[in-house]
Amino acid sequence: VVPIADMINHSTYTNVDISYDDEGNCMVYTTNDVPAGSPLFMSYGDPTNPSALFAKYGFVDESSLASFCKIMNIQKNSELEDLGMDYSRMVFWKDTGEVAQEVLDVLLYTELNGDRASQQQFYLACINGDEQTKAVYHAQYQGDVYATLKDHVDTFLEDLEDLMFKASMKNLDTHPRIPLIMAHNQFVKETFMRVKANIDPIA
Repeated sequence: VVPIADMINHSTYTNVDISYDDEGNCMVYTTNDVPAGSPLFMSYGDPTNPSALFAKYGFVDESSLASFCKIMNIQKNSELEDLGMDYSRMVFWKDTGEVAQEVLDVLLYTELNGDRASQQQFYLACINGDEQTKAVYHAQYQGDVYATLKDHVDTFLEDLEDLMFKASMKNLDTHPRIPLIMAHNQFVKETFMRVKANIDPIA
């Protein structure tokens, strides 16, 4: 904890940054013009993963631009990490429901598990920036990838709806954090619903 600096609020849209000198002194400086009396904002963590901020700090960052896609049933390896299998990159964009390219790449790589030669060719195309070969694979397996994605989104939304219903039945006197949990879940639900609206016509 740094006195004074720990009073700076979190936001996706920051206006200050922090640095430390060789003696460990903390220095806060603005990154753009900030009018007198305006609040100062820094990032407490990944702005594309409000769930992590909620779990760690206990607040819902409604300024988050995206949400982690919640795909957690794929065993990570070094090649998947190269393709972008990371909480900060495997995202659904909040306002548009757009699916990050990393999500599609990871799902396609996994779809090719039974064909190592094709899997390697697709992986190398991604790593080497061979967009033509990459596009051929995505076109060939689009139906399979989007079917997998649709199944994930639909299942997640059903589970989330069940959790939200159960939470709504709790007594707020004994579970005072329920409104905060519900706000977080609503943020995620709305994001996933926008994704669903986009992928349902494709899958």
